[in-house]
Amino acid sequence: MRAARLHELGGVPRVDELAEPEGDVLEVTVSTLNPVDISIGNGRFYGGSPPLPYVIGSELIGRASDGRRFWYRALGTMAERVAIGDGDLVEVPHGVADEVAVACGVAGLTGWLAVSWRTAIQPDDVVLVLGASGIVGSTALQGAKLLGARRVVGAARRVEAIPGAADDAIPIDGDLPAATVIVDALWGEPVQRALAAAATGVRLVHLGQSAGPSATFESAWVRGKVANIFGHSLFALPKDVRARGYRELCEHARDGRIAFAVETYPLERIAAAWQRQASGSPGTKIVISVASS
Repeated sequence: MRAARLHELGGVPRVDELAEPEGDVLEVTVSTLNPVDISIGNGRFYGGSPPLPYVIGSELIGRASDGRRFWYRALGTMAERVAIGDGDLVEVPHGVADEVAVACGVAGLTGWLAVSWRTAIQPDDVVLVLGASGIVGSTALQGAKLLGARRVVGAARRVEAIPGAADDAIPIDGDLPAATVIVDALWGEPVQRALAAAATGVRLVHLGQSAGPSATFESAWVRGKVANIFGHSLFALPKDVRARGYRELCEHARDGRIAFAVETYPLERIAAAWQRQASGSPGTKIVISVASS
């Protein structure tokens, strides 16, 4: 069978022929690339990298022998067939296209649970999403609006890529609102400015560091505003929370309440897809069509 493998850290993957997996197997239709895949491939992931060469990928949509489709989250998913282990395995709700179903996985689910679970949105909330042009941020923004926030503001370098669900779309270096909720995919200088401008009692949900690994907060921003700071990592959440959130998000996407920008590559073009993901935030979900034509 075909699989995409990385042969050297810092390199690009290529398609190899591998032996068939044993045990219960999913026939893979699509896999995807996430920022964590690039970090693992560059040797910069805090959890380390697998021995080389290794099959890349961390999630897939696949079909079981009984015909049911599943989202499966595990390492080594960029292959035509993958053995089921102890990773997340959730049946895809009826009527959700494969590309949408995989977008609802790691990236989409991180954004959705930031606003639906990590901090429950309230009707009087003013929500500021930092990094609203990426898949995680755009999902959080659309989710906050769907959940009834009074005002939702998206901030990004590429303002034109912020979803239309935003009440306001502003440049990341523009004037930031007195938010009651900040969803932060950037850290660094942007979150400092956001917290300085925030309302008393602000809830800050931190889920990424695209702008840098360090930020410096003044005491008055935290203590004076009685700020609540929540770390948010999808991988640290209980499995049942991830499963329930995944089904919720799929249903919202299927019914048109949340939308994703998707860019699809065939498996043979995995090197180009890898470089596209590694170039920064592409603003779209990079999906790899794995099934043989």
